[in-house]
Amino acid sequence: MHKIFSIIFAGLLATTTMSAQNVLVPENKQARPMNQVMDEVAQRFGVKFKYNIDTTGVVINYAPSRIRPYSIEETLNNILAPHDFKAWDQGRNIWKIKPYEYHRRYDADGRKMVDYLNSLYSNKEEWTPRRDALRREVRERLGIDSLLVRCVPLKPILGKARKMDGYTVQNIALELLPGYYVCGSVYAPANSVARKQVAQKGKYPVVICPNGHWTNGRYNGDLQKRYATLARMGAICISYDIFGWGESRLQVGKDAHATSIAHVWQALCGVRLLDYALTRKDVDATRVASNGGSGGGTHAALLAAIDDRFTACCPVVSVCSHFDGGCPCESGMPIQYSQGGTCNIEILATFAPKPVMLVGDEGDWTHTYPEIEIPYLKRIYSFYGADDQLQTVWLPKQRHDFNQDKRQAVYDFFASVWNLPKENLDESRVTIEEEAALQSFGSIDKMPAGAQRNIKALIEQNFDKEMRQTYFELRWAAGLEEKARKWSDSLHLDDAAKTERVRKLIETHLKRVTKWHNDHVGECPAGINPRTGERLREVDRQIICDAAQPKSYHTDLMDGLRKELTEEQVITILDQYTIGKVAFTMKGYKEIVPDMTALEDSVCRAYLCEAREMAIDYKSMKEISEIFAIYKDKCEEYFNKHGRNWHDMYKAYYNKRKKKH
Repeated sequence: MHKIFSIIFAGLLATTTMSAQNVLVPENKQARPMNQVMDEVAQRFGVKFKYNIDTTGVVINYAPSRIRPYSIEETLNNILAPHDFKAWDQGRNIWKIKPYEYHRRYDADGRKMVDYLNSLYSNKEEWTPRRDALRREVRERLGIDSLLVRCVPLKPILGKARKMDGYTVQNIALELLPGYYVCGSVYAPANSVARKQVAQKGKYPVVICPNGHWTNGRYNGDLQKRYATLARMGAICISYDIFGWGESRLQVGKDAHATSIAHVWQALCGVRLLDYALTRKDVDATRVASNGGSGGGTHAALLAAIDDRFTACCPVVSVCSHFDGGCPCESGMPIQYSQGGTCNIEILATFAPKPVMLVGDEGDWTHTYPEIEIPYLKRIYSFYGADDQLQTVWLPKQRHDFNQDKRQAVYDFFASVWNLPKENLDESRVTIEEEAALQSFGSIDKMPAGAQRNIKALIEQNFDKEMRQTYFELRWAAGLEEKARKWSDSLHLDDAAKTERVRKLIETHLKRVTKWHNDHVGECPAGINPRTGERLREVDRQIICDAAQPKSYHTDLMDGLRKELTEEQVITILDQYTIGKVAFTMKGYKEIVPDMTALEDSVCRAYLCEAREMAIDYKSMKEISEIFAIYKDKCEEYFNKHGRNWHDMYKAYYNKRKKKH
């Protein structure tokens, strides 16, 4: 037996060796710059490309073999996928090239996902185990329970109720975790029609209203109309700030919003505000709904899936099969990995057979509703014989918003579910209030004693190590924002809008440069300086890494500043970046060369101005000093080539200073 095995092994080895000898190894990788390859693709297929990426320095290996003459889709995937880029068909032979997005997929991927999901269950008996497992795992992956056990007892801070036409508005602040608050407003019915037709034993239905990324957040006029109109019709609506927006920004800063922390925090807000609502004597615990649009719709569906107390749900322009939400506040926690892979439309389906209204339009990701999402949900509801509990509205030729047509769909849904009186549906009777009127505090100084002033305690006391890293990232982001504000304010421009544009340009540049630096620390291998033969210092290696950042980082800032400012003002900003090194160095040169000529002054100043503009793209002052050192060498070389001896001048300067001290 051993002999037979040896013969077989020897034969396999020989076969493997022969195969290796026949492997085709080209003499080169047929490498070409990506921009050239993309130009050829554009010409071959008669299309145009718009870029949200920087292709500078990107090389495509085996470029000719990646082109498929029969398919632009396969061609683009072959070229872009290895570099984490994706192509999106914009219509009219235009394609947008973007970075890979974990939360966004092609329409066809949504179709494939729904087909896969449909293959997993064909009746209620097969669906129920997956539904139950999904609800459990989504909640676990969200991580909300670890925060709920740390929540402080309910002690709502309620403002004075403001009496409007058929409803009242009362601001609320609710402490969730020690020192951290969610702020919002409660819209309640205050008219006889709603009281007679909707109230049951003095209790009204309640709608928890998470908010999306609409202009001005929950203070947006269209959103106020929705809350107030539903209240006039007989439903209590509770609207609240999303993480890092509105009054939340006072405590955690605006940069905290686009983080995974916001995903779980915003769900926590909805659950705890429902806890509060169910303590009210005027709330009916059997009639509880979630309703929101865009990111608010994503959270409305999430709340319905993780909390059995919800009895109706109405997500607007949000939930679909191929888009998890355009912000980490909607998709940062890995809930879509539940049960081997899911999507928002299946998460919403776990709410069946309770009443649901799905509202979409032709102009955003919900354009696939008629072909993909609505048929899928109808199938799930048919498992229960509850087809009448699913309502859908799809609006052709409309885009992503929460306009009157979409609000009308919301009103119709709740009118049908809770018998709300449509005679009270009159948005013209709604008072649109100023943001200040809807705030509980307005400033951090007016918040209760113990209110936290930054996100540090929230993360360190309540989140794991990975989330704690988020705090450090947010801290440097806040520092860069403050630096940008200080520098733009130093110009004393009379135009507030221009000042803000300049601030944003600087902030964007600082964040880009800092992130690039942080993401590429230590990437340059140890080696030697080819001119000196000495080993590269750490600062040398980091400068090499940072010098590889996209050129657009620099040009976006400089072009933007020169569009907004005079050249003198631009110089003021660059001096802020480099702590005035041009003037400081020139002062030193004039002490070393007291008889410096006008030409020498001009040449040295020109070199140092070049150094200043180059240095702004480096993070640390150590790197900035090294960039200036490059140009100082040029200045000194100029002196030596034009009749001076830098060594002697510097020695004389040094001895003179030594005598003084």
